[in-house]
Amino acid sequence: MSWKISRRRLMGYAAATAAGIGGAHGPARAAGKPIRIGIVGPMKYVQGEHSWYGAEIAAEEINAGGGINVNGTKHPIELVRVDTNEILSTVDATSAVERAITISKVNFLVGGASSSAIMAMQEVAMDYKTIFLLGGSGSHPEITARVGRNYARYKYFFRPSPISATYIVDMVVESALELGRIIRRDLGIARPKVALLFEEAKWLDSQIPAYQKIFPEKGMDVVGLWRMSIKDLDVSAQLGAIRAAGAQILIPMTSGPVAIPVYRQIGELQIPVAVTGVNVEAEGAKFWEATGGSAAYLGVTLTSSSAPFSKRTVPFVEKFRKKHGVNPILTAAGSYNAILPLAEAIERAKTIEADAVVPELEKTDFDGTSGRLVFDKNHDVRYGSGYSGASAGQWLPPNGESVIWWATKRSDGSAVPGLVEYKLPPWMVTHWKKAG
Repeated sequence: MSWKISRRRLMGYAAATAAGIGGAHGPARAAGKPIRIGIVGPMKYVQGEHSWYGAEIAAEEINAGGGINVNGTKHPIELVRVDTNEILSTVDATSAVERAITISKVNFLVGGASSSAIMAMQEVAMDYKTIFLLGGSGSHPEITARVGRNYARYKYFFRPSPISATYIVDMVVESALELGRIIRRDLGIARPKVALLFEEAKWLDSQIPAYQKIFPEKGMDVVGLWRMSIKDLDVSAQLGAIRAAGAQILIPMTSGPVAIPVYRQIGELQIPVAVTGVNVEAEGAKFWEATGGSAAYLGVTLTSSSAPFSKRTVPFVEKFRKKHGVNPILTAAGSYNAILPLAEAIERAKTIEADAVVPELEKTDFDGTSGRLVFDKNHDVRYGSGYSGASAGQWLPPNGESVIWWATKRSDGSAVPGLVEYKLPPWMVTHWKKAG
């Protein structure tokens, strides 16, 4: 009994809920000046590309009804592509944001893919008092802690997605504990060993002490921490050391393109581990094909549109798949879930002036694709049962069927339907049974 994103199920769900979702009505004529939203991201990478695609769907839904109603006049949304190149250059990112504000005259910014670059871009946006909604990647706690410390300057920044690194620790630990339960039961290993394989990125630095403390308290030992560049093409040395360390659970954490060689080489080298962790590249797109099918049996935690958390989840995925032929990754859902509540806040404010829109954004209570979107005092999305949720998936051979084996509860408090149990990789079972 698996839950997977099948076209038949998606279309049925979409038809049943279309009446309550934007875009179900015919287009109306917009009389007002376009509201320009800059979509920020590394557009040569899947993170930026999908952020743009998700924003397009949000804009299409809003514009189909004539646009955003600002004090009685409807204004269409006009998207502006802002290629930050932030995976490779923070300087490029800040320059791109400044040009978007000063030359392209964007009214709002949505997106971001790298915590260090986001913090630099954030400074530029705050200098110009431009509302910036993070849309998908960039979970370092400092990004929103700034709002609490200096509200007057940073109040224009919100993080609808992703969840803070603090919550990511909870998400990854909970999914890893489920793997530990299965390993104890099926392999007879009383105290599973955990290996951490993290990219060298600011958003991960603050999480490391938490994992090193929590796992031993939960009956699992951390055998080591290995780092990798976001751009690495070969991680076989790290994986060899992880095998030698005797790990049964591997937690790769990456928001960049290194995810492809990591998952490909885990499968090719048949590292005897069960896998969970954050992998933005793997949350859709063509990740199965990119790994040549070597991602079979490997798992990943997901914070995008992987499980039906709300009435919007499946219709959004279906629209995305119909238009682009692939599943959306985190940044696609992130931009979608930023633009729709932004439009609602503008309508409540009856203006696009930032100082009037900010307090309306703070009132956001929106049923997004990942669950209920509500901001805390630092303008961070709330996480957990009843709020924004997360799940964990696994690819199964021979064709990369995607199933969900762990999830937080949905926004209405109910359980995500159709969860399956994680299947340990066959080579892992063989290895550890031989090891005794």
